Amino acid sequence: MFDLRVLRVAVPAVLLALIVVAFSLENRPEPLRTSFSADAFQAPRVVRDVGVFAARFRDRRPGGGDDVALAEVVATRLGRLFPGVQVRRSSVRAPTIDGDRDLVTVRAQQPGTMPGGQLVVVAPRDAAARGGAADLSGTAAMLELARVFSRSRPRRSITFASVSGGSGGQGGIRDLVQRLDRPIDALIEIGDIGGPAIRSPAIVGWSDTAGAAPQRLVRTLALALRTRAQTDGGAPQARAQLARFAFPLSLSGQGVALRDGLAAVRLSMSGEGPPSPRAGVDAGRAGRVGQALLSALTALDGGPDVPAEVSRDLVVSRKVIPGWALRLLIGVLLLAPLAMIADAVTRLRQRQPGLRAGLSQVLAHTFPVVLAFVLVRVVALLGLFNVTAPPAPPGAVPFDVRGALALACGVLALVLGAVLVRPGIQRRRAAFPGAGSPLTLAPVAVVVACASAWWLVNPYAALVLVLPCYLWLVVAGRVVHPRRGPAVAAVLVSLLPAAVLLQSVAAQLGTGLGNAPWFAVLALAGGQGGLLASLAWALALGAAAAALRAAWDAGTTDAARPVTVRGPVSYAGPGSLGGTRSARRR
Repeated sequence: MFDLRVLRVAVPAVLLALIVVAFSLENRPEPLRTSFSADAFQAPRVVRDVGVFAARFRDRRPGGGDDVALAEVVATRLGRLFPGVQVRRSSVRAPTIDGDRDLVTVRAQQPGTMPGGQLVVVAPRDAAARGGAADLSGTAAMLELARVFSRSRPRRSITFASVSGGSGGQGGIRDLVQRLDRPIDALIEIGDIGGPAIRSPAIVGWSDTAGAAPQRLVRTLALALRTRAQTDGGAPQARAQLARFAFPLSLSGQGVALRDGLAAVRLSMSGEGPPSPRAGVDAGRAGRVGQALLSALTALDGGPDVPAEVSRDLVVSRKVIPGWALRLLIGVLLLAPLAMIADAVTRLRQRQPGLRAGLSQVLAHTFPVVLAFVLVRVVALLGLFNVTAPPAPPGAVPFDVRGALALACGVLALVLGAVLVRPGIQRRRAAFPGAGSPLTLAPVAVVVACASAWWLVNPYAALVLVLPCYLWLVVAGRVVHPRRGPAVAAVLVSLLPAAVLLQSVAAQLGTGLGNAPWFAVLALAGGQGGLLASLAWALALGAAAAALRAAWDAGTTDAARPVTVRGPVSYAGPGSLGGTRSARRR
């Protein structure tokens, strides 16, 4: 069916693209430095504030009484620090882990000496669990930074803000980003700075879309941490970067700011998720990390502007591969499968019913996945359980009876969809058996089409589908039936890149195998990634299921196939031996 010689023709193009990528390597941008002494940041003040806040405001559910009361305390403190500046309060109704709540945002700005972009320091104050002293260290550090800058006149204007909704939904920081005046040079979200445990990476810069925070901003914070706190921010490896680019998901507020076009990062010793509710505050670590924050803010205040665009570059071994170079390489890798699919469809145009049957088979395998997604989404919209976008960190929404019911609805939809479409699949498969049939062409065509569409939007997601494009072509292009074992193994091996990257995302988010299904339900029910992206991945899963079934059927022997020769079985006339060539000379 496929002319595999096209693969040999594509080798020079791939080599040329690799050469272009090799010559496009760039050095990482230099971090911003400062000679300002950061000793003005006082850790005892932070520890004292954390103790007072933890004792007075133990139940800080988003929009609750303690959350609002803490917002008033922060507003009073900012008003005392900046007597000539108006402290602004705003309220927005947004989805949270407790449903729609009114979230209060407090902010105050220290004007700079020069016009232009401003710096923003923001700290979420709510928590899903009671207590959480380490979780309050971010709010206390923000107030201490405000105290330090209230005694000086920075070059850039600096806005200090306290928001709610950080435990899920990020409604507060979403409202803050909409209300802030532009331009904004950088936004730093402060999480846990004094917890006893460090979970790498401490500097988080992932977006809800395919991208990350600018490298100059990340490296400025990393340099300050190494200098002041003798700790590394934890630069992500290439696999972790590919995983977050291919499956974009951010649980923190900086991801919302990045999606809106701001240069934003989060600094938290507990990583992207919240610290343990029972974690205390280490005064020494809080002081060192607070001084690193002050040093980074001073460097940003006195340095050049940080580019606000979301970065799609890949950092590998202290070098940067530009996003455009990776897009070029992935596009060249997809050219050969596209050419082979176009050639196969052209040569099989006389078998259009078979092509339609193959596409119907792929859609039939996709239908259960889409049905499960729609049913879980409808159950969430009906209010059976609370969902947010971005989703809450793992463990913030407990898996209770309602969660079990929602998960059971998804499983029931998968089973029901498979039962409804199975008879149609069987009939179409019986009509077009064999390797090289349109049924084996359809999954390859669909996955190549999905990869090409993803390449236009997110080339890293298309990279996940490159290996299936090639391996499925080789399996489907065999004229003679391959053995069942190698065919199934080839399809399973092609799915390994997606499995490895998904495992990397789960590990970074702190999701284990036990709560991964429940977290996936919360993310999908909340609409994470968008409808079109969910449907595209569902179609790719349907193509994978169809390819796996075709590989399983490839091992069927000819003796086990139904007899389709017309006439009695004992007939030995012309045509009984199949397409035998004539011995007569031509």
